[in-house]
Amino acid sequence: MKTGVFVGRFQPFHDGHKKCILKILEDCERCIVMMRETEATEKNPFDLEKRRGMIRAEFPDENQVIITDFFDPGAHLSVYIGREVGYELIQLDEKTESISATDIRRKLYEEAGKEYDKDAPLKVR
Repeated sequence: MKTGVFVGRFQPFHDGHKKCILKILEDCERCIVMMRETEATEKNPFDLEKRRGMIRAEFPDENQVIITDFFDPGAHLSVYIGREVGYELIQLDEKTESISATDIRRKLYEEAGKEYDKDAPLKVR
C-alpha cells in the first residue's frame, strides 16, 4: 500500500493542510499525519485532541488518514530527507500557498477579545 507522510503542527489545521492531504491521497492509498506535540504558547494554542479533532472532522476514515503524534519540545523540529528518492514537495495554487496560520491565530485572538503577541512567531520556531 503506497503511503504518504505529512508532518506539521497544525496550529490550527486549515485549508492549506487539507489540500496537502488531498494531494497526497491522489498519489497514495493512505496518509500518515505526524502531528507535532508542542508546549502551549500563543503560537501553539491548540492541544493535541483539538487538532486531532480538526483533522478527523475533514478526514473521518481512520484507515485512509492515520493521525499520530510525537513530542517536539520547544517546537524546534527540522525535517531532513536523504536523496531525492521518493520524496516530493507538495506545490499548491498561489491562493492556498498564501494561507497563514499566524494570521488565522491572530484573528482568533481578536475575536476572543484578546491581544495577539505580534512577536510570538519569533519566540518559538
